[in-house]
Amino acid sequence: MIELSPTDITQKEINKIKEREFEKFKKTKDEKYLLSSKLIELFQNRHNDPKLIPLVYKLLKLNDGKYNYISTICNFNLALKFENNSPRLAMQFIDIAIKSDRKYFLPHLYHAKGRFYYTEGKYSNALFYFRKSLKVTDPNDKLYIASMYNNFALVDDKLNHIESALKNVQKGIKILESKDVLDKVELNFLNVLKSNLGMYFYKLKDYRSAEKILLQEVEFYKSNEDFYANKSQIYQKLFDIYSITNQNENQKKLVEYLISIAPNLKTISDKISAYEIIQKYYINTGNNLQTKVNTERLNQLSHLFLEENKNNLKEISGLLNNEMIKSIDEKYNYEIKIEKRKNLFIITATLLFISIFIIIAISIRNKIKEEKILAEKQKQILENNEKILEQNLKIQQEKIKSLHQNLNLKIETEKAFLENLRKIKRLKNIDSEQMLRDLFLKVTNLMNIDKKNHHLINESSIENNQFLIRLKDLYPSLTNKELKLCTYFRMDLSSKEISSLENTTMGTVRVYKTKIKTKLELDKESDLLDFLKNI
Repeated sequence: MIELSPTDITQKEINKIKEREFEKFKKTKDEKYLLSSKLIELFQNRHNDPKLIPLVYKLLKLNDGKYNYISTICNFNLALKFENNSPRLAMQFIDIAIKSDRKYFLPHLYHAKGRFYYTEGKYSNALFYFRKSLKVTDPNDKLYIASMYNNFALVDDKLNHIESALKNVQKGIKILESKDVLDKVELNFLNVLKSNLGMYFYKLKDYRSAEKILLQEVEFYKSNEDFYANKSQIYQKLFDIYSITNQNENQKKLVEYLISIAPNLKTISDKISAYEIIQKYYINTGNNLQTKVNTERLNQLSHLFLEENKNNLKEISGLLNNEMIKSIDEKYNYEIKIEKRKNLFIITATLLFISIFIIIAISIRNKIKEEKILAEKQKQILENNEKILEQNLKIQQEKIKSLHQNLNLKIETEKAFLENLRKIKRLKNIDSEQMLRDLFLKVTNLMNIDKKNHHLINESSIENNQFLIRLKDLYPSLTNKELKLCTYFRMDLSSKEISSLENTTMGTVRVYKTKIKTKLELDKESDLLDFLKNI
């Protein structure tokens, strides 16, 4: 759009730029070039409402929120087009434009919103947005800054602060006149400010200053026929000044000038304003014939003006309705499409959920089945182990029983052996040969019993080997003798039985037992048998 900024750019140059952008789109298929060509077309038709409004909606749809610049300029154009016919709608569009803008038109958007509030009669709101606009304006943009002071003056005028309005418009004039060279746009706006200044002098009843300025503006209009801003107001105020100051001749000249230009004025509203001044003059001078003729002319112009407005409103309303209907249809079709996608998604998600549920259920069932089989196997193993343990326990019990029996037999044999020795000692005439044979038999029996015991202990040592290794690792301070005694204690043998096996006294066994408990860090009340069985 920078290429479209110069005010003197020709229609041919604009078409050339548009065609260039469209060619880029055809080659690259990049939508940004299509958007730029449509944007140039929008610029071409900015004053053609029947083409502009559909083009704006088409461009908004094509852009689909991709570029903030395009969203802003489209909504800005719609706001300006509906400013007079639908102020509420215009305000909605300007708010959307402000929301989407980043850095492009913010001063102009605030200015437009302030103007909309001004038109509604909400002057404090208007002043707020005019000030916001000035705050974000480039300090070098003297034309725009001057226009803001003019807006401040307009608000002051509505609030009947005429002196403040006069000062603000003078500030605007001073800002523009500070430039060395003014372009056409700046020169035209300078004359708008001066004509407003004349109006404020008129309201302050400084008729001489007002007349002087307004006459300068009339001369400017004569040499710039394409400039129409404030023309009707200036003529009206000059007419009123001449009436108040009794300048009948000047009033007559003004009316004659208006009669000469009125038929050639471009807009119906300007013609009506000119003929109203002429009508007032004829009424004041008592010219009934011309008053009647002029009244008919004004009636015709009023009908034309109403018809023109009606047609414009009808055309714009039709365009807006068509776009709204299109928008509704598109929205409805889009909602149907979304609903179909939503239903498809729900069905897919449901099937996926059911599939996952089935897979999980099968996995859980298989896992339970595997766990059940494993539990059955473990149960079987435990049962087998329990049977083996029971058998081993019975064997060990039988071995211990045999050991006990052998020990008892040994004790009885030892008693008999001792008794024989006592007899030999008491009886001197006993047959020594016979006595020696009996003693030899007793010793042989004792040796056989020891052999049996030794055999049983060797069998148990294989089973107790791990126990002894573990006990030695845990308590390295234990001696071999103490480790052997721990084996007897673990078999729950009494001190008497152990003393017989080890050929020692019961007192010695008890002393060893106390030392062993100390090394095992057990107190007197602790049961040594339970402790050893748990190792």
